[in-house]
Formats: sequence, structure tokens, C-alpha cells
Amino acid sequence: MAEAQSGLPPLDLDAPTIVERPTLWMRLRPVYPFLIILLLWQATAYFLHPKMGDLFPYFGSIVFRAWELVFQPLVTAVGLGADQDLLNQLKDAKIESLPDAGFLMQVYALIFKNTLAFTDQIVQLAKSPILLHILATAWRLPFAFMIASVVGVTVGILMGRFAFWEGFFVPLLSVMLPIPALAWTPLAVIWFGNGDQTVILVTAFASFLPIAMAVWTGVKTINPVWIRAAQSMNAEKMTIFRTVVLPGSLPMILSGMRIGLARAWRAGVGAESLAGIRWGLSAGIFDAQEYLDTAFMMVAIAVLGIFGYLLEKVLFQPIESRTIIKWGMMEEMGAQDKKV
Repeated sequence: MAEAQSGLPPLDLDAPTIVERPTLWMRLRPVYPFLIILLLWQATAYFLHPKMGDLFPYFGSIVFRAWELVFQPLVTAVGLGADQDLLNQLKDAKIESLPDAGFLMQVYALIFKNTLAFTDQIVQLAKSPILLHILATAWRLPFAFMIASVVGVTVGILMGRFAFWEGFFVPLLSVMLPIPALAWTPLAVIWFGNGDQTVILVTAFASFLPIAMAVWTGVKTINPVWIRAAQSMNAEKMTIFRTVVLPGSLPMILSGMRIGLARAWRAGVGAESLAGIRWGLSAGIFDAQEYLDTAFMMVAIAVLGIFGYLLEKVLFQPIESRTIIKWGMMEEMGAQDKKV
């Protein structure tokens, strides 16, 4: 009886694995969405800017506004005046009436007429308003998220390992999870007053809820075969928890922390606007609304997004690559290694 022929070449198990190098277009994939948004923004501004003026600025105006927010104290300290030679050069180039002419003059002054010492330049840059807003948010929100992570992981593990704590916390969290964190902010202001403490408490509370629920789900869905295998080796309970339960639930823990971080950003925006905070990106956005400074609001929103992206790259991806990906946990949960 003839054997069936597949038509495929024989499998060579000793052949080296060939890993295709990503092309330039594949490396630029994360940039595509931002380019599309930029093009849509410019196209919309082309139609709306003549009617709304600076209320709907072009992308270049937003970039120039960001420059002013960062370097304006330094430019003022350098003592930029009306440089007639530079104005004549701009006039010859027929760009003296463009809005970026002032930007070019500032760059020229900082490069060629800057006589300040390096330490003096750092002092002036530290006075930039956007930097003060960034520093205020940069310690407030991560600190609240750290508190929420510690408490949420602890409560989630207790819920997953002990029936008493599961019956105690699950109904409570199920009731509070759908309630927006912004609804608690007025009460927090009444109880704790205006200030950083209110923002931190509201942000931590909003981030704590999804983290605790995700950790509980991860601990509850551990493969029982792994636990029985550890028990068959006479492993103690703490050893099983450290070597089986915690690594096995780590994908869900990281997923819950990502969701908790997103909720922390949203809660922090509302809390900073209602808690009487002077410095903070969200507080700056609401203050700029009174002056119709749309460009400042767009700069602050962009900084919030960049801040969240950096936290993802610096915090979550290294932990994920050194733990669940290295241990093969993603494949155990059914994830596909190869994408099309």
C-alpha cells in the first residue's frame, strides 16, 4: 500500500532556527497611529482655525507653545531684545510675519547670545511652569499607584486563598467597583480638606479596586495540576505560594495593575481639579480653560500620555519580559507566540 505523500520537504530538526529581522516599516508601526492623528488634526484645523482662531490651533502652534512653557524663563533671563540684524535676515527671507519668527529669534538668542553659566541656566529652566506641573503630578500619581498596588495585591491574594476573606471582600468590591472615583472626590474634600492628601487617597482608591479583583481572579484560576504536583513533593504552603501560586497568577496581576494605572490617571484628573491643587498637569488644564489657552491644554494632555507610556515601558515591560515571558507563562495561558 502506497504511503501518502504530503509534498512538503522533510523536516530537519538539526537545522538552525532562522529569525527574520523586522523591516523598517515594521519598526515604525507604533508611529503610524500618531501620524494619522496628526494629519487628521491638521486637516481639521485647516477648516476650523479660520473660524475659531487659537481655540483650535495648528500643530505647529502647539509645538511653539510647548517651547515657550519650557524655555521662556531662560529666554527672559538671557535678555532677548529686538535683534535688528536677525529681523533683517527674517525680512529678507520673507518670514518675519510668520508666527514662528519669534521662535527662531529665541533659538538664535539661546545658541549665540547665551552668556549665562550652566548652573544659572538650570535654575532658570527649573522655573518653567510646565516643569512645575509635571513634577507635582510625577510624584503624586505614582505614589498613589504604589499604595494601591501593595494594598490591592495583598487583598487579592487573601481573597483567592482564604474563603473568609473572599466572602468578606468580594461583595464589597463588587458594589464599589462600578462607582466612578470622581463621585468620591467631594466627600474626600469635606473629610480630608483640599491638598495633596485628597488627590492621593482618591487616586489610590480608584486604582486599588481593579488590582484587587484581577489578583483575586489570577489566584483563583491557578492550574490545580501545578498545585497537586507541588503537594506530591511535600512542599510547604509558603513554598507552594512562592513557587506556584504567585508566578502562576502574575499575568493577571500585571493586567490588573495596568488597568489600575489607567484608572489612577482618570481619577487623578478629577481629583486635582476639585481638590484645590495649584500645581499639577490636570490642575493646569483646568486653569488654562479659564484663559482659553487651548495650546497649553493640548501640551499638558500630551505630557500625560507620554508619562503613562514611559511608566508602561519602564515599569511593566521589564517585569513582564523577565518573568512571565521568560517562564513561558503566556503560552501556558493559551497566548500565541507568532503574530501575523
